[in-house]
Amino acid sequence: MSMLRLRPRLLVAWLVLGAAPAAAQQPPGARPPGVTDSAIAWGRHLFHGSANCAACHGNDAQGTRDGSALTGALWLHGPGTYEWLVEQIKRGIPAHQTWTRKPMPMRGWTNMPDEDVRAVAAYVWSITHPPREIKSTPRPS
Repeated sequence: MSMLRLRPRLLVAWLVLGAAPAAAQQPPGARPPGVTDSAIAWGRHLFHGSANCAACHGNDAQGTRDGSALTGALWLHGPGTYEWLVEQIKRGIPAHQTWTRKPMPMRGWTNMPDEDVRAVAAYVWSITHPPREIKSTPRPS
């Protein structure tokens, strides 16, 4: 293959790989900065306690009639990265954007400070990453 034909392919590969977000470039299973053992532990405490996340998302984060599951590989509103989770918890989700038609309140039910928001996001990230493989059932021949 000539260099002239190879260069556009290299350029495209460089642009695609270079444009990938930093979170996507992390090795599978690597924790983003901010997702520490202590942040996860504190976030779990808040999720099941004063932030009251479990009331809608369930004690096992499998969802309820009032809130979506957080344990699947698919997210309803975005990519599921740690920073994205932080922003979702800070901003909340309006009722018209949820499948339950119930809003997710900004900063939980207790108007958590930024440090607590980041801890809850760390906990949610920890129970949802790395993304689970979608297992298919082999079809009979």
